[in-house]
Amino acid sequence: MDQTIEAIRAFNRFYTRYVGALDARFLGSDMNLPDARLLLEIAQREPVQANILQDELGLDRGYLSRMVGRFEQREWISRDRSAADNRSRPIRLTPAGRTAFAVIDHRQHDVIAAALSRLTPAEQHDLTEALSLARRLLAATAMPRAVADASVNGLEMLDRPVWNALSGRQAPLSIGTRGARRLDPAIGPFGAARGNTARSLGMLARLSETDEIWLIEKETIAAPRGTTIVRSAECLQMVASHVSERDQHFSFRDLEEADAADMLALATLTVPGPFLAGTWRLGGFVGIHDNGRLVAMAGERMKPGHFTEISGVCTHPDYRGRGYAGFLMRVIAKRILARGERPFLHSYADNAGAIALYESLGFRAHQRVTATVIRRT
Repeated sequence: MDQTIEAIRAFNRFYTRYVGALDARFLGSDMNLPDARLLLEIAQREPVQANILQDELGLDRGYLSRMVGRFEQREWISRDRSAADNRSRPIRLTPAGRTAFAVIDHRQHDVIAAALSRLTPAEQHDLTEALSLARRLLAATAMPRAVADASVNGLEMLDRPVWNALSGRQAPLSIGTRGARRLDPAIGPFGAARGNTARSLGMLARLSETDEIWLIEKETIAAPRGTTIVRSAECLQMVASHVSERDQHFSFRDLEEADAADMLALATLTVPGPFLAGTWRLGGFVGIHDNGRLVAMAGERMKPGHFTEISGVCTHPDYRGRGYAGFLMRVIAKRILARGERPFLHSYADNAGAIALYESLGFRAHQRVTATVIRRT
């Protein structure tokens, strides 16, 4: 262990010098490394609450407040109150802030590209593999236990929601190996690899013969050999710690296997996301009926760690505007919270209407992730 400790300390000394962590002017800009990192997190997660930034960066609340204050003075960020919740002041980049971020982002890209250009392709591959392995091994052990619990067993579980679900609580609903897993193809198309390396992603691709595999990751994914990216989309990941109340109630009931055909028909009509004949097996679905006809539903999907995703939310076109979707989502979210878990969900990042609804329910933006769909060629 002593040798490992010394190796990590030596690498820390090397790397802080390598990235200019101690420089007063990061990459020749007019900001230091903490400022640049904060700007990066806001750019990737906006609109984002200050407490989410505090958790992600591990910063003292007062220190973060001073940094945010400096950004406001520079007119890099805005903090308008949410229309759905007057108490919420999500942080967004202004045009000036996006310009400042673009400058840093491009400089960092160019510096790294210049360094990598001196390595052979094989050496670049080895470096990628080594960095991925080091991050995975150190994620839960190189920090104090309190921080690790809040990170690895907390919000960091949502960086890779599919892998953490299929290698954990939902392993019985999945197929694959220790290196790659996917949902039973009759249940859904979601899958993930243990690590986002070429080898691991190749193992994932081999789990699909003809159908698509959907990945949801914080990191950008390159198509593994023998596959092509069919499409990708940026999504906003949102988390709730409570559910807002509303004086609204509708008659509903739990949906079971006997409702599977009706659930599939409603999802096929409304397309709330990938929904197959066996998706009902993910559990937690509730629905509203009118004269025996299923007209609205919502349910649960990925379950990484102590988080549970709300999904499959849809309403028949003839019944929209009545508040069914928000009501059913409240039912699901309250059940999740009652189990001691935290509800989360995904929305396409440009779907302002849906995001406003989720905010009114109590969900807050956590981060942006990418949904990538691959198919074997």
